[in-house]
Amino acid sequence: MPLKPIASLLGLHYVQNNTTQRLLLSAGECRLVIIGDIATIICNGVAQNLAFSPLYINGDIYFPTNEIIPTLGGIFDKLIFIKEIKEAPFINSITLTTRGDSTILKFDWQKAIDFDVQYLVKKVLVEIDGQYKKTERLKPVGSVTSVKVSRFNTYTSLEFEVEDINAYLEREKEVVLYHKISKQVQLIVIDPGHGGIDPGAVGKKGLYEKDANLGIAKFLRTYITDSLNVKVIMTREKDKYLSLKARTNIANRNSADLFVSIHCNASAKTAKMTGFETYFLSEARTTEARAVAMRENASLKFDGVEPTDIVTNILVDLAQTAYLEESNKFAEHIQDHAKKQLSVPSRGVKQAGFYVLRGAYMPAVLVECAFVSNLGEEKLLKQKSFRKKLAYCIYSGIRDYIENYERRLNN
Repeated sequence: MPLKPIASLLGLHYVQNNTTQRLLLSAGECRLVIIGDIATIICNGVAQNLAFSPLYINGDIYFPTNEIIPTLGGIFDKLIFIKEIKEAPFINSITLTTRGDSTILKFDWQKAIDFDVQYLVKKVLVEIDGQYKKTERLKPVGSVTSVKVSRFNTYTSLEFEVEDINAYLEREKEVVLYHKISKQVQLIVIDPGHGGIDPGAVGKKGLYEKDANLGIAKFLRTYITDSLNVKVIMTREKDKYLSLKARTNIANRNSADLFVSIHCNASAKTAKMTGFETYFLSEARTTEARAVAMRENASLKFDGVEPTDIVTNILVDLAQTAYLEESNKFAEHIQDHAKKQLSVPSRGVKQAGFYVLRGAYMPAVLVECAFVSNLGEEKLLKQKSFRKKLAYCIYSGIRDYIENYERRLNN
């Protein structure tokens, strides 16, 4: 692929010498030198070999496509997606019907087509990777009060206004919208924060937050599956990038009963801050809570979203969500065990506008396990034994919350 348009999209400085076939790409302090027909690149003065040579063709440098994401994305800390564009398949029909108390969105196509569902407050958005050319209107039925269909060359977008819906299920050719009444916790989604190109906070001794989060989350999954009759889904099980929106969508798509996002804290002002704290989604009451939320929401930059753009939307969601009180109770159970079980200070239950909790239609919390910016706690976070203690603390809070929750619901 030619590098010039890619450099333009990524905002890189592009300087090419056609005589020497030498290309310089730069951004800030980062410099990458590429020479046509030579399978070696130089990044900040360090040579690196490639499996295939870049090519000099008609005055442009062409780069091996399979190297663009790991090489350019890694060197310039950019998230790059390359997707082969093919003619979009056709959707034969889209229908809305009811089945019992559920509202069913049904599709018909010759070959399976991917689709994505996003569940917002009183709204469901469905994007289908196919063309829908029929012009007849979809009539609202059941819990769907209005329908908007938008047709594009490569995909079809559906937007539904809904009432009395708090869950959905995706199947091969249908989406089931329903009101979930649960008297038992059956599924928990554990979200290890950050991952892949997004490292999260980085300690002075080199610990990546994303690695600590995943280690704690895996121990937590083991404790839950060993001791509770509850299914667990992890949003990620390895070092890979996942958008904040996708994490909550996993919980909604599977009709999870609880959502727990695992993180480690950091302070830009002082390395002395220590401790364990648990958040639920609400308007931040302190400057410190706002700072923590902004740091975690900074992952939105990898999705091309400015963190400041979401504050209003979060607060709109807050006014309509029914899960704040339960999320608060959930957070309190976890924090109670932090006081009893951990050697690091308990910083209490707090509230802030975390994007990853937005739109979670179940009790949801974000746990900041310890400060990776503190040398002592960074050292602890590297230890398997301490990660187990953190996981057991969170598990104990989940266990007690479930016991209390089910007792209240079943009385």
